[in-house]
Amino acid sequence: MDKVIQALSRAALMMFTPRVWGLVWRPALLALLVWALIGGGMWWGFGEDLFAWLTATQNRWALGDSWTAQALNWAMQGGFWLGIGLLWILMVVLSSMLLISVFGMSHINRAVAERFFPTLEVKGGLTTWHSIKNTTAWTFWFAFFWIISTPAYLLAGLGAVIQTGVMARYNQKVFALDALAEHADAHEYAVITQERNGALFVLGLVITLMGALPTFVWMGSIIGVVLLPLTAVFSVLTFTALFTFCGLAYSCYCLQALHDYRAVQHELLLQSVLKDN
Repeated sequence: MDKVIQALSRAALMMFTPRVWGLVWRPALLALLVWALIGGGMWWGFGEDLFAWLTATQNRWALGDSWTAQALNWAMQGGFWLGIGLLWILMVVLSSMLLISVFGMSHINRAVAERFFPTLEVKGGLTTWHSIKNTTAWTFWFAFFWIISTPAYLLAGLGAVIQTGVMARYNQKVFALDALAEHADAHEYAVITQERNGALFVLGLVITLMGALPTFVWMGSIIGVVLLPLTAVFSVLTFTALFTFCGLAYSCYCLQALHDYRAVQHELLLQSVLKDN
């Protein structure tokens, strides 16, 4: 647990550097622009059909001209657009995660190594293809379990517990590989992730809990619903900053674990040589 606290402390220290903040806003801005273009294109192509379908649905469920019926119709329409907005936010966040994991982690690893492990050997045993494949697979896993666990919120908040575990597991599986991709070989990665499995999950859990409170407070408030465009930008930046911090924490922890592992292996090799002589 001391190593986890050390990694979190080092990551927090590095979050205040200009070099790291560049990794926060660039993926978020790119993801926002891409999905704004996609959303605009879909609106231009299917906007009229969507309005026609929504109107037909409202007419089908219309209960009369009373104010309660009108309120129900407005609630249905508002819920539909809110769902579209939340889906758009989810896609932007997932895109930011992919960008940070695949392209941002190399910059994070170099920054951490230069600051704390300048003599750590770079073996490069895990390629960019390994990172892309691993991140893509676990992102689909994350999205699938996140969606199917949402109804569990009706069971006394069980969904929050499940989704927290899902997020922590995602952090562990994605960022551990990316943190070790440049410096470790395949054997070292396998040994470290197996021996430090519990600590790597705890690290992901702590980071998930750190980022959950401000997001839930903002998204769960009335102003968060009314100011949805501002909420979207705030949420994306919050998640991107969280994932950057997550990358820093995992890089600090995993590179420290790799440094310690190689020191132990070097000591064992030295003892073996001295014993043979």
